[in-house]
Amino acid sequence: MSDTNSAAAAAPAEPAELVVRGARTHNLKNIDLSLPLGKLIITTGVSGSGKSSLAFDTIYAEGQRRYVESLSAYARQFLERMEKPDVDRIDGIAPAIAIRQKNSIRNPRSTVGTTTEIHDYMRLLYARVGRTFCRNCGREVVRETAEVVAAQLGELAPGTRLLIGFDLPIVEGDINAAEVVDEVGERADEAEAADEGSRGSRGSSGSAGSNGSEGKGTAVAATIDSLKRKGFGRLLVDGRAVAFDEVDVAALAASQMLQVVVDRLQLGTEDLRQRLTDSIETAYLEGGGAAWAVELPPSLEGPSGELRRDNLVVHKFSERFECRECGIAYEDPQPRLFSFNNPFGACPTCHGFGNIIELDINLVVPDVSKSIQQGAIEPWTKPHYRAQLAELKKAARGKKIRLDVPWSSLTAEETQFVIEGGGDDGSDYEGIRGFFRWLERKKYKVHVRVFLSRYRGYLTCPDCGGARLRREARDVRVSGQTIDRVSSLTVRDA
Repeated sequence: MSDTNSAAAAAPAEPAELVVRGARTHNLKNIDLSLPLGKLIITTGVSGSGKSSLAFDTIYAEGQRRYVESLSAYARQFLERMEKPDVDRIDGIAPAIAIRQKNSIRNPRSTVGTTTEIHDYMRLLYARVGRTFCRNCGREVVRETAEVVAAQLGELAPGTRLLIGFDLPIVEGDINAAEVVDEVGERADEAEAADEGSRGSRGSSGSAGSNGSEGKGTAVAATIDSLKRKGFGRLLVDGRAVAFDEVDVAALAASQMLQVVVDRLQLGTEDLRQRLTDSIETAYLEGGGAAWAVELPPSLEGPSGELRRDNLVVHKFSERFECRECGIAYEDPQPRLFSFNNPFGACPTCHGFGNIIELDINLVVPDVSKSIQQGAIEPWTKPHYRAQLAELKKAARGKKIRLDVPWSSLTAEETQFVIEGGGDDGSDYEGIRGFFRWLERKKYKVHVRVFLSRYRGYLTCPDCGGARLRREARDVRVSGQTIDRVSSLTVRDA
């Protein structure tokens, strides 16, 4: 027991202070001081008083030097070595770390989120978990895969009869019929344009119409022949699935689109999920990513058994990422879509800055207590541009614009005329904005650029509202919140 007590008594006590004696580094004049350990210590003083010489060139340099000296010669060659500071004695020092005060941010778009890289995790979260909602109707936008469509159709009432198919545009001309079927996506737009053209060309000669019908009928026959070679056997015509051999080609000559039936089935006790999936995949493949299912329950048949076209229930599907109801295509959520530092995700108007430099009327009319006669429009008080003020006075007589009342007392119509100009009334007066548009064409001159800069200010971007992201990024939500909304919150609220 006595040996243990004597050993404990002989153990050196942990130093309670960092002691510096005789520090003479740089402009330090033989400084002595003691600093408490385990405390946050701040060194202040006027410029040149020796703050950095004490903190970095004396205390940090000695702590780093002692640590490096404790390593092997092999390890020391990879580390920065500092000169021994000019000091008599330093006690209680530990291996030191110095963090350089350096502002490495050079991007004006940077925020707390991007600097700390929290925004990178936010972008990944929205790309993986976010749900896209249509900006027009508010419905969720989903990519309807064949499996998703098969599951939806499988939930219909047992006994429901379905026709699965796709739309195929008809294109006239010297073209391989097989290519017509294979390149449906591109030709869908051409068919719409052809439809508009046919409506616009009504009233042409009878012989031309006859030749057009013959050419169209040939195109329909060629398309049907190509479909037959691919294994398809029916078209949907007037609500009925008609075999190719029974199709009246002449009756379809005026059509711009053929509705091709891929499969006919009836929902029942048998599980048809795999068959539905295969049929939808085939329709997507041949229909350029779009397909349809016509629902024909027995209750919708007419008294004689024929199908009543007005009662057909049509379900439309698309594997494209778009809102089927509104026809608006959306971008697949991916991390770069939510970055305003990336041209792909930045607002195209403000380029990710959230504001634009525009004419600021508050700078053009800095004192609203002045009247136009007293020089309320500041740029037109300059001798070089008084001609514009004369044009305003001339136009104001015809419009009965008051020139001798304070700017703040002008009506909205009067202010609109002064700022925007005469419009379509034949007046030569183009307004304040017209004047600055005219100057824009002369900004290759240095003095004009300087003049313009006096009356410009930063305005919130009118397209993104300061969110800095393109519209498609602001259509994606997590828990009902868009990424720009969450990024604008405080850390606690977010």
